Amino acid sequence: MLKLILNGLAILFGLVAIWYMFSLKSKLKDEQALIQQILKERDTLLQEKEKFNKEHATRYGRERIKNQKLEEEKFEATVEQSTQQKARDESASIIADLETAIEESQKSSGEVKLQIIKVKKEFDELEVKHQANIAEIPAIEVNKNNLLNSTQNLESEIQVLNDSLENYEAVTKILKEHFDQTTSSLFRDKTSRNWLEKGEYIRLSYMKIDLNNGLLGLPVGQEDGVLKDKLFAIRSNGDEICKIKITHSELNQAVASIIPLLGKPAKLLTVSEYDLYHL
Repeated sequence: MLKLILNGLAILFGLVAIWYMFSLKSKLKDEQALIQQILKERDTLLQEKEKFNKEHATRYGRERIKNQKLEEEKFEATVEQSTQQKARDESASIIADLETAIEESQKSSGEVKLQIIKVKKEFDELEVKHQANIAEIPAIEVNKNNLLNSTQNLESEIQVLNDSLENYEAVTKILKEHFDQTTSSLFRDKTSRNWLEKGEYIRLSYMKIDLNNGLLGLPVGQEDGVLKDKLFAIRSNGDEICKIKITHSELNQAVASIIPLLGKPAKLLTVSEYDLYHL
């Protein structure tokens, strides 16, 4: 009984295995058919892709040529536009120059007209003066005759003076000798006399002071009797300030040294006017 069951199971498993094998074979055929279909679709897609690539390459080439042509046309248009702009600028510059030249010409024309008017006015004035000068000619002739008569009269007077001055040279010589003698006498008197006697004074308002070296510069000299080695006292408002000795004297200026230990020389800096007494 067990053997029958095992045989039955074996047969059953065999049938199941046979069915499964047939199922696998059928499935394999279906899958092979599907693979064939997929391969066929792949080949179709590859052909379509190759065709598309060829069309795309052709279309791209045409587009590139078209774009290149457009770029060239754009460049030519830019060049043409630049040329036209340059031509417009040059035309505008020429027009501006022409307008400026026209304005200057108009201005120059106006100035020329004004100059012509001015010249015409000056010519008219000269014409008037010329006519006036022509009208004055008779009076000028009269004045000329009067001048000639006056000249003749003057010549007559000169002749009379020449006659009256025949002895002028001798008289002039005598007068010159008298003048020379008088001036020489005055000069000798001035240089020989001591003009500033002892006890006399000169009032002054200026001097140069150098207290450090004990020197004074005086605005008087030999002409005023201020001679070298003479002694003087400087007084102001009746008070004696100091005593000085003349160390150098010229015609109208002198230098003196302050005698030390006598008076107050510093007060010289405060006085505006002083008396120079001859001791």
